[in-house]
Amino acid sequence: MKKIILLAIMLGLVGCGEKGSSDVTSTTNNQSTELTSNNIQQASARSISTYSMTVPFDGWHLFNPKALGASALYEGTKDALTSSAVLTADASQVAKVLGKGVAGYALSVAVEELLGAVNWVLDPTNNTVKYYVNIRPDLAQPYDQYYVINYADNKKYATNDGACQALLLVHKNHSKATLSYSSSAWRCKLEGSGVKDIHYTLKTYANPAYDPNAEREQKNLHLETVAQKVIENADAGSLDAQIATMAAAAQILEDAANDEEIEQEIVDQLENKSQCPSGIVRNGSCWVCDRSQFMPITRATRDAKTAARGKSCEYVTDPVIKATNAVFWRNLINARIQENACWSPVDPNHLIELNNNRNALSRCEN
Repeated sequence: MKKIILLAIMLGLVGCGEKGSSDVTSTTNNQSTELTSNNIQQASARSISTYSMTVPFDGWHLFNPKALGASALYEGTKDALTSSAVLTADASQVAKVLGKGVAGYALSVAVEELLGAVNWVLDPTNNTVKYYVNIRPDLAQPYDQYYVINYADNKKYATNDGACQALLLVHKNHSKATLSYSSSAWRCKLEGSGVKDIHYTLKTYANPAYDPNAEREQKNLHLETVAQKVIENADAGSLDAQIATMAAAAQILEDAANDEEIEQEIVDQLENKSQCPSGIVRNGSCWVCDRSQFMPITRATRDAKTAARGKSCEYVTDPVIKATNAVFWRNLINARIQENACWSPVDPNHLIELNNNRNALSRCEN
C-alpha cells in the first residue's frame, strides 16, 4: 500500500447547509441582504489547516502548500535536494470539491456572477445547481414571499432590480437605472444626458398572496460551469475561491496514492524543478528571479493584458483615443519585458505575444 505526504485543505463552512448536510442553499435575489463576505465568512474562508500522512513520493517529502493563482504550490525535499510541485485542478475536480460543500462562499459568488440575482440550491447528487426563474420577473407572483414597490407606479415587483428598471418608463428622459444597497435599504439612481439624477428608495413588503406551494420554473446549471468560474476567480487572486482550488489540488495529491501515473507526473515535476533554484518551472522555463516576485510580476502582466483588451487602434482615427490606447499597450509591453527577464529560457509564446503587443502599439502611434 503506497503511502503519501498529504496536506489537505479543511474548511469549516458558515451559513451553508444544515447540520453537516452537503446541500447548500442560497437566496441571492434582491430581497435578501446584499451578498458580501462578512467577517465571519472571511475568517472561515481563511481557516485552512493541514494534516499529514507518512511516507513520500519516491523519497520526496511534500509540505507547506500555498495558493498560486488557481493552482497549489507544494514545497518538496529529498535528502539534500529542494524542489516544488504545482498542482492544478480542472473544472471537474473543483466541481467535486464544491459538491462536498467546501468553499461555500466562493460557490455563492460564482453562481451570482453567472446567473445574477436568483434563488438557487446545490444539488450534489446530480452535480448541478438548481435555480428558479420567475415567470413574470417584473411582477410579484404567488411564489414570491415579498414584493417591491418604487412609489412611482402602482405595481408590485418581484425584485428590486425590476422595480428600479421600471422607473425608466416613468422618467423617459433618463436612460440609466442603477440599483445599490446602503443604510439598510435598496436604492435606485436614475441618470441621463442633460437631466438631473433622480434617487428613489425602494420598499419591500410581505406578499399577502404568497403561496409556499406555488410552482416556479426550475433550471439547472452544471456544477462544472460554476467550478470554471471559481477557477477564474482563484486565478484572479480571490482567497475565497482559492479555498476550493487548494482543496481540489489536495485531492489530486491524495488520488496519487493509488494512481501510479499521477504519482509519476508529480515526481517528474519535483525532479525537474530540483534543477531550478526557485522551484518554479513553466513549459520548460525556470523562474530565475526571486521566488517572492513570481506572483506580483506575473499578476502585473495579467492585469496589463486585461486593461489592454479591446484597445486596438486598427480602425481608430481619433488621435486622442489612439494616444490613450497607446498607454495601455506600453504598460503591457513593459510588464511582459519584466516578466520575460525572469524566465530562462524565455517561453517562445511569450516572445510572440510581446511582438504582437509592439505591433498593436505601433498602430496607435502612427
